[in-house]
Amino acid sequence: MSLRSEAESFETIREKLQAIDTSNKDLAHIFKIRITNGGEVVKIMMLDAVNIKFYEGDEEAECTITLEDDLLANIVAKKTSAVEALKEELITAEGNLELLIILNDQL
Repeated sequence: MSLRSEAESFETIREKLQAIDTSNKDLAHIFKIRITNGGEVVKIMMLDAVNIKFYEGDEEAECTITLEDDLLANIVAKKTSAVEALKEELITAEGNLELLIILNDQL
């Protein structure tokens, strides 16, 4: 299955991750992004802002985000924000929710 977010957003996420100031300890955390299609998880990506990596995997994370593929693409394209999507219950988040706000501001 081809994912819109993979085609449109993954490289952008990697580029923005590379541009992060590693001395900024606010973002030095590990995030799990569970991408869904029709409510079913189709891909799990890890965003490791400690080691500046974005890769497919299913590991421990301080904040786990679950969202639809199209929504992820729209968030990365700045057509909407993760915070607004969370308020509208389009995203589910587990763990430290403050990290979602920090991630939204940085990426």
